[in-house]
Amino acid sequence: MRRARALVAVVALGAALLTACGENSERDASQQPQGASLRVTIGTQEFPEALVLGELWRQALAVNGYTVNLRKAVGPAEDLDQALRDGEVDGYVAYTGTVLSIVAGEEVTGLDPEQTYEAVRDYYEGQDMVVSEQTPFENKDAIAVADAFAEENGLTSIADLADLDSFVLGARPEFEDLDLGLVGLQEVYGLDNARFVPSELGDQYAMLDDGDADAVDAFTTDPQLSGGRYTLLDDPELLFGSQNVVMVVDEGKLDSIDSEAFMNVIDTVNSELSEDAMVQMNAEVTDGRSEVDVARSFLRRVGLMTPLRS
Repeated sequence: MRRARALVAVVALGAALLTACGENSERDASQQPQGASLRVTIGTQEFPEALVLGELWRQALAVNGYTVNLRKAVGPAEDLDQALRDGEVDGYVAYTGTVLSIVAGEEVTGLDPEQTYEAVRDYYEGQDMVVSEQTPFENKDAIAVADAFAEENGLTSIADLADLDSFVLGARPEFEDLDLGLVGLQEVYGLDNARFVPSELGDQYAMLDDGDADAVDAFTTDPQLSGGRYTLLDDPELLFGSQNVVMVVDEGKLDSIDSEAFMNVIDTVNSELSEDAMVQMNAEVTDGRSEVDVARSFLRRVGLMTPLRS
């Protein structure tokens, strides 16, 4: 009899535990979007940083119950915008300054990140598109010099280059004729003392290392900046505008996939993306790691490989 009672007690305890586990699982699941409709297609450009960003969003969304098709290398900003309007993608990786200048056809020089973001959000708001919160980091043109050259000449800002007798500026060939290039540098900062030397994109840091240039056009999240050998000069007049990252997503699609939960995932990921974090991830991809692995490692590090709680 005692043995029978013991067996009943064990069975009852097991049933209670299973019920509790089931309730917890259901409670966890209920906090995530459910259903086969939670499928979304995100478009990116082809360069490594955009692919990493797409992977960050894809993996974080997957953890939270979404199925994401990542369409890589859709094309430049105007192609991504058109793909969104045509329904070929539901959202895309967007740089605010590029959207404002290339897609919306508006001026970007002199606008800080918040002003640029507001202008992009206003542009899309009337077209049934939604814009996520922007990242802390931005990836835009900048002028880089070697640390030693900056220290020797007391350089902290692009404006300081005007105090030099002359200097050699290396950049991709088209930079010479761009308003957001040499033309703008001369008009905004008075850099008529610059001697322009064209270079292939990607070779500019080698020009600094070899002494073939004193300053070069760079991008603020270049992987080479992880080594701590170069100084990015401040752009106080915001000649190069602002280039933070957002997701632009179709409002109709959002309405069908639990918009609040979806945007919460995107905004939470974006909030973790500092300039240092993005430079490091770009460097890892340059060193041969896949965008998938780099994104996964970062999300684990910041605690975003588990479902968000609403």
